Amino acid sequence: MNSKNIKQFIAASIVMLCCATQIFAQSKDVAKGTELLKKAMTQADAAKRQEGINKAKESFQKGGMKPQEISAVVGDAYLEKGDLVNATNSYNASTKEAKKEGLKKVAEAMVDQAFNEEDKNQTKMLTKAMALFGKADAVKEGGRLIGDRFYEKGAGSYNKAIEYYAIGDAAVKIEQIAKEYFDKGGDNEVKAAETYLKLKNLEGAKKAGDIYYNRKEYVKAIDAYLSQGVEEGIQKYADYLYSENRAEEADNLIVRLGDTYNEKRNDDALEKLAAATMNKGSFLLASKLYDKAGNMALADKCRAYDALIGFRLDEAKGLFNNIGDPASAKMISDNEKVLNPLRDLADNMEDLKKNAPFVSLVTDSVTGNAYPSPADQKMQEDYYKSIREQVAKNVLDIAASYAKLTDVNLKKYTRIRFQRYGAVRNILDKDTFIAKKQKQDIKVKDIIL
Repeated sequence: MNSKNIKQFIAASIVMLCCATQIFAQSKDVAKGTELLKKAMTQADAAKRQEGINKAKESFQKGGMKPQEISAVVGDAYLEKGDLVNATNSYNASTKEAKKEGLKKVAEAMVDQAFNEEDKNQTKMLTKAMALFGKADAVKEGGRLIGDRFYEKGAGSYNKAIEYYAIGDAAVKIEQIAKEYFDKGGDNEVKAAETYLKLKNLEGAKKAGDIYYNRKEYVKAIDAYLSQGVEEGIQKYADYLYSENRAEEADNLIVRLGDTYNEKRNDDALEKLAAATMNKGSFLLASKLYDKAGNMALADKCRAYDALIGFRLDEAKGLFNNIGDPASAKMISDNEKVLNPLRDLADNMEDLKKNAPFVSLVTDSVTGNAYPSPADQKMQEDYYKSIREQVAKNVLDIAASYAKLTDVNLKKYTRIRFQRYGAVRNILDKDTFIAKKQKQDIKVKDIIL
């Protein structure tokens, strides 16, 4: 090694020694600052405590720590002492990441304190804790933590647990509580349904609706199904209403389901619902659903078929021509001599149905179940006894005119029109419209419309 290299080596060694000495000195300053801070936190007198903290900060600074780093260390010391206010202030002055981490720790400590406080203070403290969780970007984590603490307190605190689990997006926890309620049975099933609705999703709405439906609380069931557009549940109740000849109520339910899809801009679901409704022969309702979905072509087609089954023959022919279906318009013209008598029979059946006494529902004050009013049922029975002969004749006349129709499709739509009446369904075969019962065999129960 020549003299030049030796000099360079010596210079480098000196620099390294100086650096090591400086690092050692700084390390001693940091260690001293830690001790000073620890001692300061034991001081009962606020002035002496602050004086000690200031000395600790000076020592940390000598040790090469940056002000934001020092603030995080001081925040930890305040937190350990349980001084959450000053801990928060110190963390707020630290680095971005240290601030988040520190505020989250303060929030967790505040939750611990809140559950040792009286209820009136607990609410305020938890509100503050959630605000800190928000600043720490840990809202969901905070919601789950507080939810768990309320859950641990037992069933009496489940409502509060659910409230925070909802904030924490803890669906599994909410479902757990709902299942606990349901397993207890009785009125706890209602609590289970209310809890499932807190999930604010399709599965929760279905479970809640099914609970109410099985309890025969149909209004609540429908509200639950509609909240998330549970088509299966709404269609189930609509089918029940149709079977009870409460078509208007059923149609209104389907419209409300369509509104739900429309609000969510789910045109595919709307068109699927419209197609199912059309296949059931509810053409006017289907046209409204297609309108909502923006499919004007199918909406107009449904309006044409609605006019046909309503025996508004001129209107039907005009609509079919407008949608480019002259064959259907010709089909009507070719069978008009038969369709006119069928229209008169349909009008008469509709009048007889409208004049029937309405049977109201009575709710049992003990069970909460609804049942038909006996008095109303008696009035309705007397009414149908008085019109038995007329309805029976109408139905058999419908069968005779139907047999004269020459077009298969026209026969299909005529069946759709008349099968809305219970008397037709009871007396005529659903596919052929041939009488299953002779006039003398038709009872009052058979001619209910």
